[in-house]
Parts: sequence; structure tokens; C-alpha cells
Amino acid sequence: MIKFSLPAINNASPYEILLMDGDFTFCTDLNIHYSISFTEEMELGGCSSYQIIIRKIEDTHSPHDPKVEATILAIVNEFFRSNLEILLYLCDTTDGREASRNRLFMRWFEKNAEPGRFTIKQAHTEIEGQGIYIAIIVENRNPKLKAITDEFEYAAANLTTK
Repeated sequence: MIKFSLPAINNASPYEILLMDGDFTFCTDLNIHYSISFTEEMELGGCSSYQIIIRKIEDTHSPHDPKVEATILAIVNEFFRSNLEILLYLCDTTDGREASRNRLFMRWFEKNAEPGRFTIKQAHTEIEGQGIYIAIIVENRNPKLKAITDEFEYAAANLTTK
């Protein structure tokens, strides 16, 4: 079970975040609603991994909003501040835009992350014509870092050769 401090997230977030049924929700200045949730996934290297799920509720194109990036990163930063677990990122493939989602999230994270604080491992494969992009982000202070990255790389190699 992961822990979060909603006041800590809201102190760092430009948008007010509410906790509803275990999901973090917020509304942008343009009245676009987002939901951020975490689901427990597989164990890697003896450590739990949690997939971050980012959903835009309205099915509408929205202009670039740097406050969305800052809000999502406030939640991610609190995940790592309060937990010594693995963040798993898997891109949605429903509309064929998974490659651009992967680039955007990785750019956000790498641009804003404290240098040397995290190890990021990525994998990509094609399954039934769809690109699957997976990444793990592990804080370098995690004592199981090597076991985690070794197991991810082994699983990723098996995934990409099948």
C-alpha cells in the first residue's frame, strides 16, 4: 500500500487536487478534468511496482498547459517522497499515439527531476501491430535498485524477443 500526503501535493501543485475514490483529480483553467491513479503491479527485484494511470476525462483536444505537467509531477514527486517503490509507466495504445505519450512523459520527468536522483529503464515492443512502451522509474536511494533494474531488463529482453 502506497502512502501520500494530499497537503504536500497541493502545496507543490498549481491546480487544486482532490482525492476521490482513491484517485487524484483536478480541473484545469479550461475546465478539463484529469484523474491520476496508481495500481499495484508486479514485484521487481523484491520491490512493489505501481503503475501510474493518467486519464483526461473529457475526450477533447486541449492546448498545451504547463500547469498540467506541474500538477502531475507534484503527484509523482510525492509518490517518491513518501514511498520507496517502483513507478511503472505503460503508455495507452487505444489511439495509436503511445509513442508521443511516451516521449512527452519522459521529457516532463527528465526535465524536472533532480539530477542523479532516479534511474529510468525503458522498453519497447510491438504486439499485434501496436507499439508497447514501458518504463520504470526508481529512486537511486532504493537499496534494491540493482536487483530491480536487472529483473526489468531481463523481462524487457524476453518481451521484445517474443
